[in-house]
Amino acid sequence: MNTDRPTTILRQVLRAISLMPICAPFLISSPAYSAPAGGVAAAFRQLSDDTWITRKETLSSLGFTTPLVLASNDSSREIYLPVPANVPLSDAALNMRAGYLRADGGRTTMVLAVDTYPAAARSMTADQGDAGMTLGIDGAPRANGFVKLGVNWTTMLAGQTNCSDPRTPGNVLRVAPESSFSYRYDSKAIADLRTAWGALPAVTAIMVGSKHLSAQSYDTAWRIGVALERAGKHSTVTVMPAIGDSIDLGRLNIPAALRSVPAFAALTGSGRHTLKDQAEIGALLALGQNGADAQLRGDIVVGDPALLNAISTALNALQEQLRSTAPDAVDTFREWRKRLEPDTTGLDPKELRLVSAFGRPVILVAPQAGANFAGLFDNFWRNISGAPALTVRAVHRPHSEEAFILLKNLGGVPGSFDVMSRADWTASFDIAEVASDGRVPSELVLDVSAAPGAGRTPPVVSVSLNDVLLGAKHLQADGRPERIVAKIPANALAAQNQLKVAFVRQPSSDNCRETPQAFPVAVLASSHLKLGKARTDANFTGMVRRFAGGADIVLPQAYLAHADSTLQNVIMLAASTGLPPANSKLVVAEDGKEISPGNHFLALDVPLKESKHMIEVSGNTLVLNDSSHKPLLDVSGLNRFGALEVVKVGGKEGVVYRSVGPQAPVLERPFQLSSGNVAAVSGSGLLSEINTDDTAGRDSVQDAPRLNVSDVLWWAVPLFIVALFIMMLVLANRVRRRHLARQEAEKQTAERDDTPTPPHDPS
Repeated sequence: MNTDRPTTILRQVLRAISLMPICAPFLISSPAYSAPAGGVAAAFRQLSDDTWITRKETLSSLGFTTPLVLASNDSSREIYLPVPANVPLSDAALNMRAGYLRADGGRTTMVLAVDTYPAAARSMTADQGDAGMTLGIDGAPRANGFVKLGVNWTTMLAGQTNCSDPRTPGNVLRVAPESSFSYRYDSKAIADLRTAWGALPAVTAIMVGSKHLSAQSYDTAWRIGVALERAGKHSTVTVMPAIGDSIDLGRLNIPAALRSVPAFAALTGSGRHTLKDQAEIGALLALGQNGADAQLRGDIVVGDPALLNAISTALNALQEQLRSTAPDAVDTFREWRKRLEPDTTGLDPKELRLVSAFGRPVILVAPQAGANFAGLFDNFWRNISGAPALTVRAVHRPHSEEAFILLKNLGGVPGSFDVMSRADWTASFDIAEVASDGRVPSELVLDVSAAPGAGRTPPVVSVSLNDVLLGAKHLQADGRPERIVAKIPANALAAQNQLKVAFVRQPSSDNCRETPQAFPVAVLASSHLKLGKARTDANFTGMVRRFAGGADIVLPQAYLAHADSTLQNVIMLAASTGLPPANSKLVVAEDGKEISPGNHFLALDVPLKESKHMIEVSGNTLVLNDSSHKPLLDVSGLNRFGALEVVKVGGKEGVVYRSVGPQAPVLERPFQLSSGNVAAVSGSGLLSEINTDDTAGRDSVQDAPRLNVSDVLWWAVPLFIVALFIMMLVLANRVRRRHLARQEAEKQTAERDDTPTPPHDPS
């Protein structure tokens, strides 16, 4: 037996191990160690074949920033979850995060309904607990572009034999804003602009070409953003990545086969990475919708030539790199590139076009089409955009000579619905949609009808605008139309307005032997807003009414050189002050040069000629003066702070915004301004608003309802006539009685005169 053989083998193994550090670099750099070109081609083919888009929206992104609380015995809420219209869904699901309290006990039930059909129910038995659940939703196409989710909360005390107080204030359901709705859809189903609009996420990304924009592209971008805000969507601005920009690698999903290409290999890893060349930017673009970095989001693209050239340059650089590292993948990449680079062949300067960019459908807005985009996707014209490309040369809302506007033309859909205890009907409108020729809504005329219920207590309807109660009325509830007329106070109007009509019934139960039932009510199509002459108050509400007919937005030249940080604020300030995107004008002023606007205006960080400001800003110092120029507030050390003020320059009123501190605030949402003339804002929204000319509240007192002669004539005149008639009857009766008394006295006198005198008796 040879005992040296194991020893020899062991020596060879040890020698091989010792040589591994020396040979490792050669092994790594050898062609056999890298992925074959066929793997790169397969990776691009897989990206190209994946046409599905995943959406996940939370209630907070849809505007429900606070929890939904259902607390009455029979309470319900309807939530409209947006989806692409007429597009089949896949893997649609609702993840509802909710909790409940059940301090009063009794039978407590939560029912979820999808498109009015009950889909899930749960009984609550503990004193408190988790009411969350995941609910699958069918993928049928929705023609109206919404999945209607109904949440019903019912609680009833058990063991009650007589009619006692049925209220259970301790039984409450709380739905968290973090509740989410997710689904997938095939992007190939997006075939026209109308469907693409409906497919936009709740927070829509507007992509621009660079941090330094031309006035034309900047003008188009802010108009798109304000149009989105007016339509109930939120906007964010993204910039095409450039060499030197930093991105988050942890948010990228790079297929393993592509990591053999140097540009993709540079994007592999975690943490921040600085883009070093055009090929790396091309690799970032080539990841398509799988590239989760926020810098690549572009749901609406401003067709700036600089942006289109940047996309083409980056993809060309990546394609050249593929020729040397994976030549067999070039043809496959060319096919994938057709979905990465927007097709701008024959693009008209005022055209809106559905294109494929970054691997998904996007809306391309030509550089001069910003105002037309805002007009076309207004809710009045939106439904006619059912084409893949439209050249819009003119688009305006019709302004009737009549002094009224039907609510159905403002998005309020008339119809009937059942009410057992309470139900709400809402309609939203932008002030620019209803204002024309110096007129704004001054009166609401609401036509409703209600079916009779089992109880004797008539139902009550109440009407509010922006949470300001306009009026309320007991309904006859006989199935016939009834009219409610309510004046609209001047301070109730805002840039964005929500009208709410609440119906309340008293549930009837015959000594608890009958189950309360719901009965229908309806808001009729003849409901409308009457228009009246707009007041010219020197406050934010007054400026909203002035802006409705169009205004100038005045920006310094420096804003255009820092579009990545300024454009978002311009959109939010324009939306908050009510500046209409379709008929306003952009004015770019030289940095530091005073200007005198020729129209009503919104001026941002621009000095104005011959203007008297109550607010003085210097660096991080803010001084607020009163009408006599005495300081009301003088404070330093502010940062990420902004101040707004209503001013008058050369006979034109406007709103001036100035940043305070070394850094401007980042405004993420529009804010609601009212009857103040000075306001302070930060990244969280509106901080404070005051009216320096009306600290005692005189305007509010003057806006209080007054007795209107025309309102009382209808009953005062008949009452006066009746009273006059009764008075005349009384006077006539008195005259007749006096006449009769006088006749009676004369008769008696005559009788005494006719009576013979008896003869004198001498005795």
